[in-house]
Amino acid sequence: MNALSSFDAIFFDLGMVLVTFDWNIAIDRFVQRGVAREKIAAFVQDPVHEAFERDEIASDVFFRAGVNATQFTGTRDEFITYWNEIFSTHTANVELARKLGAHYPLFVISNTNPWHMEYVERTYTWVNLFRQRFYSPAVKIRKPDTRIYEIALARANIAPERALFLDDRLDNVQGAQRVGMQTLHVPTPQIATQELTRLVSQIEN
Repeated sequence: MNALSSFDAIFFDLGMVLVTFDWNIAIDRFVQRGVAREKIAAFVQDPVHEAFERDEIASDVFFRAGVNATQFTGTRDEFITYWNEIFSTHTANVELARKLGAHYPLFVISNTNPWHMEYVERTYTWVNLFRQRFYSPAVKIRKPDTRIYEIALARANIAPERALFLDDRLDNVQGAQRVGMQTLHVPTPQIATQELTRLVSQIEN
């Protein structure tokens, strides 16, 4: 647990903090459509994802890469649907964020891809708790590149030392630290719940 000083805003990671995800859901659906499990599992780990998350390649290029890697014979819409429907809201953490949002402006900084970004924005109304969402394809930079934090802080008009950032990945936390943000490393959703509960209790007390 980090020793925190006072702060003026909270920046959240999305995956494994506010939502959980399970790639096995997508893999199983591809397998049911005749894709070899090892091929789709390998494509999930393909480095092309990072380029897609920085919006360096078009959606159609990523789709074709997926088809070439897996020999998927379905439609583009089916591929995207399987790719997207892997998320579940971590309700406890969203509700704790809602309580914190009554006292602090909230923001999101997330590595994701254009399909997931659009899916999350379309599916979860609670994202509107967060005044601005800084998704990697929108700013064309991924965490832990310090530029994504600098962009978020500038657009939110928050000084880095007055900002708290939570993320499950240590490298992303370290990226935020390099620009001067206060941080909490929350490696599991359950630890995030503990830390968010602690922050809420500090307000209520």
